[in-house]
Order: sequence, then C-alpha cells, then structure tokens
Amino acid sequence: RKKTTKANKGKNKSKAKKPLRMLFVTAHMAAHLKHSDARDSDFWRIISELEAQAPERFQTSSMISADDSALGKKKSRTLLDSVDRAFFCGDLNYRVELPREEMERIILEWQDTADDGSDRDRRQMLLDEMMPYDQLIRTVSEGRAFPGMAEGKVSFAPTFKFDRDTGTYDSSHKQRVPAWTDRVLFKPSGTRVLEYTSVPAATHSDHRPVYGIYRVSMQK
Repeated sequence: RKKTTKANKGKNKSKAKKPLRMLFVTAHMAAHLKHSDARDSDFWRIISELEAQAPERFQTSSMISADDSALGKKKSRTLLDSVDRAFFCGDLNYRVELPREEMERIILEWQDTADDGSDRDRRQMLLDEMMPYDQLIRTVSEGRAFPGMAEGKVSFAPTFKFDRDTGTYDSSHKQRVPAWTDRVLFKPSGTRVLEYTSVPAATHSDHRPVYGIYRVSMQK
C-alpha cells in the first residue's frame, strides 16, 4: 500500500516581519522667552502638516473611523501614535524662566566643578536648581505638546546663547538667559538612550551642538 503524506506548505515558511514605521523630525521653533505657547503651537502645526503629507502606509487603521473611512476622515489619533519609532529634535527654543543673575550664579558654580565626573553630585544639585524652570519640561509634563515623548537625562550646561568663538554666555545688551534650546525627544517604546550630551568645544556658533546615541529595537 502506498503511503501518502500531505506537506504543510506554510510550515517551512518563515513568518515575514512587518517593517517598522519610523519618523524623524527636525525643527526650528519660535524664539524668545515669552513665546513658549507659540512653540507649543509650532509642534502641533508641524505634526498636522506632516499628517497631511504622510503616505498611506504610515497611517494605521485606527486613524480612520469605520463610519468615516469612505470619506477618509481621520480620528483624533495622530501620526505620532501611528508610527513605531519617532524622534523630534532641533532648536526647539524653549527657555529657562529664571533671572539672568540667578542663572549666572549657578553656571559660575558649575564652571568651578571638574569634568572628570568627580563632581557629578554637585553638578546634579545645580541642575536640580535650574531644570524645574525649563519651559520644555513644563510643556511635556502638562501635556501641552510632545504627547507620549521622552528625553534623555540633561546632564550638560545650557547650550545657548554664547558669544561666538568663546565660552562666554551672551554679553550683548540683550543679556539673554542661558537655556537648553537644543533638544532631542523620542517615543520611548523600543528606544533606549545610550548617550545624550553637548559639545562645549564647538564654539563656532552661538549654540553648542547637542547629540544623542540610541539603541532602537527593530521588533514591533
């Protein structure tokens, strides 16, 4: 008697992995201390404009309601919800709401600490004096912009505004308050911060560049 067997064709096929949807945004937002609300509005405008241009594959089915799918009407779910990984960075321009004199006092104490890590605790105490007045931290914590996004730990001195080719904060008649205007935010799911810092030696600009190194999971 002949023995017949059925081959399970799908058994030996490896399951195809779905590609990750990744979004990278760079922006230069509204300037000046008093325009924090304008910066929040800039964020939502940028996201809205990107949504209008996003290819269909960057939209999940949950962005379209069943009743409105024929008309293509989007729900309140945003493009940031729809993508798997997202980074939003640039001169976001959020400032620190402390008097210039107070920031100068703290920064002078910072400059008296060592760069080798031996004064890490002292630097953290100084950061703890400044960061509660950082506009971006307030914006995120109060849900006014960047919903569901995170930032690496800020452990470096303010990156704006310097006299060019010097380590001196703005000595012009405007006397701008030093601030962390240059930032990198990201969706925390599947992303881990390896390094987040500035480059104090790059003095060619009135900003100090900021960069981050991240480990991004390719699994959904």
